[in-house]
Amino acid sequence: MDANKELELFQFEKLTQTLFLNHPDAIFLLDLEGNFMMVNEEVCRITGYDRETLIGQSFESLIEESIKDFTRKRFLESTRDIPQRYETTIVTKSGARHLDVTNFPLKNESRIIAVFGIAKDITDKKQKEAELEQYTALLKVHNDELEIFRKILAHDMRKPVANALGFARLLQCKLSESKENEVKRYLLHTVESVDVMLRDLNELIALQSTGKESKEEIDVNKTLKRLVNFFQEEIRQTGAVLEIDIAENTQIQTIKAYFNSILRNLISNALKYHSPNRKPIIRLSASVQDEFITIQVADNGIGMDLVKIGPEMFQMHRRFAPKVAEGNGLGLYIVNQQVRLMGGQIKVESEVDKGSTFTIILPTN
Repeated sequence: MDANKELELFQFEKLTQTLFLNHPDAIFLLDLEGNFMMVNEEVCRITGYDRETLIGQSFESLIEESIKDFTRKRFLESTRDIPQRYETTIVTKSGARHLDVTNFPLKNESRIIAVFGIAKDITDKKQKEAELEQYTALLKVHNDELEIFRKILAHDMRKPVANALGFARLLQCKLSESKENEVKRYLLHTVESVDVMLRDLNELIALQSTGKESKEEIDVNKTLKRLVNFFQEEIRQTGAVLEIDIAENTQIQTIKAYFNSILRNLISNALKYHSPNRKPIIRLSASVQDEFITIQVADNGIGMDLVKIGPEMFQMHRRFAPKVAEGNGLGLYIVNQQVRLMGGQIKVESEVDKGSTFTIILPTN
């Protein structure tokens, strides 16, 4: 070989060595068992180990346990002359690092003698993706909450506004003094109830717009009794008996607007779907155990065939007894969404012509 060729070969080898050692990405060479043969400075920087420690060590010792089998399979594929590109996670002295790895076989003529690897540190990218996913999930929760607000206004407000209009029209008629006073009392109570609902929703929206905690302490017994007063006219018309079994000073920390809306809807349904064959009895109970409160609204009304309608129970615009009472099929959908957003769960037991029991389980704080 002449001197020029030797010089070119020497220069090429030096260039290759310089690129290997100083490349901004991690570059390494593995033997067919997966042990490091060569590593550049970026490999040392990412892993936190020096070159002397890494040489002869298996790459598997760095891989995070849950992804070790996957990474091993990708390496073995590259030893079978199948280039690989994949993402993996290593455990370093400073914590977990996410890598985008490319492996391809290094051949001597037709024989594979090693596996060449390039790894790009994508930890920052992964963290940004995780933050974006978290933000997207948070945005979905806020959108769900806004949708619930809209439905509360459209659904929960419908009845008291209709009642107020009815009472106002009655006052335009000629009434006895006692009847007029009674209607005025119902009208005032209805308007006060609407005012409470609007103030609760307004406060909740204001708190969430500032990112502050929207939960507050609620006395369950007092809240239920106040909500029952909301239905005095329906109770009078149906002759319903309401039984309340809740210990005094039962407190929970939760979203007041949602809590009130859930109970309003369930009590309303119990009254609305009463059986014409017997006196309506509605039992309201609550008990606290550990960090959860269990609230039940049970009735002896017309009941439901859960085998038939169970899967559609909490879907939008599903009406299961349109001949019995008016409705837009949003009540149970709203209840389910609110319970979910409050971190709770809802269960239903029902039997045709026997009644229904709705059980709500919510965290107390």
